[in-house]
Amino acid sequence: MSGAGLVSRCAAALVDVGVLAAANALIGIVLGGIRYTLQGPPYALPSLPGWAFGVSNWVLVVLYLTASWTLTGRTPGQLVLGLRVVTETGRPPGAVRALVRALVCVAFPVGVLWTLVSRDTRAVHDLVAGTTLGYDPAVRGAAR
Repeated sequence: MSGAGLVSRCAAALVDVGVLAAANALIGIVLGGIRYTLQGPPYALPSLPGWAFGVSNWVLVVLYLTASWTLTGRTPGQLVLGLRVVTETGRPPGAVRALVRALVCVAFPVGVLWTLVSRDTRAVHDLVAGTTLGYDPAVRGAAR
C-alpha cells in the first residue's frame, strides 16, 4: 500500500470536519429539543461555557476517529479519498491502537507535517500508533 501524502490527508480531513460540524449541529438541535420538551418554550440551543464547548468537541472528534478506524479502518473523509489506516500486518487498527492514534492526532495536529519529510509518508500519529494511512488498492482498482 502506498502512503498517503499531505494533500490527500488534508482533503479527507476537510470532509471529516464537515461531517463533525453536521454532527455537532444535530447534537445541539436534539439537546435543545429535549430541553424544550422538558421545560417548555422558548426553544433555544444549549449554551455552554467556552471550555466545556471545547472539551466536548475534543471528545467528539476523538470518539469519531477512534470508532471509524476501529470499525472500518477509515473515516468517511478517508473513504471518499480512497484511503485506509492499517497496521504493519495490513489489518485495520484495533480499538486501543485507534484510540492512541486519535489522541495523538487531535492533541498534536501539526504532526501531520512530518509526512513532508518522512520517506514512507507517515505522520507523527502513525509513528506513535504503528499505523500507516495509505491508498486502498481495492478502491483505486475499482475506480479505473
